[in-house]
Amino acid sequence: MRNIAFIALAGFAVVGCSGDKTDTADTATTGDDDDDTTTVVGELTVTVTWTDDGLTPEDTDGDSLPDINCDDSVGIVIVDPLLETAWDFGMAETGSGNGWYGEDCYEGYASFNFCHSIGINASIPEVSSCSALDVADGATLLDAEKDPFLTYYLADSLGNCWVWGHDTSYYGPLACEEM
Repeated sequence: MRNIAFIALAGFAVVGCSGDKTDTADTATTGDDDDDTTTVVGELTVTVTWTDDGLTPEDTDGDSLPDINCDDSVGIVIVDPLLETAWDFGMAETGSGNGWYGEDCYEGYASFNFCHSIGINASIPEVSSCSALDVADGATLLDAEKDPFLTYYLADSLGNCWVWGHDTSYYGPLACEEM
């Protein structure tokens, strides 16, 4: 059975599911914690927090990519009882007719396809020069204002993947678990 939790407030989302990951060495439950709840091994919680600089990115050269006011950032915190430490994280702007897919870990944008390799605590700043080339250095072209229109992707080193957000059907062919 899957437990789903989703909270969205000013660019803050917590997504969790339990029982979706499989630990072949040990699938037993852990003991009670201080709140008298039982945690099942395999419970995964992802927190995505956008920090908004308050400015709206603008496209001044007509290429459909923002050129100025690129100072937002996204923080990702992953709680995984199976202790995975290496993750692939992607974001697709599925809520826009001409969205940014260059960081989706899937189809990409034209010849640009990037996937953020992150640990359990990650911060991805918005690019400083507003250039797609900066994305390869660990930055993002996306911003806090687009958060309601983003679909998120997370994959572990075992080949499991999860999706959540605006339109999870975008990742349908990957057969990821929906959170």
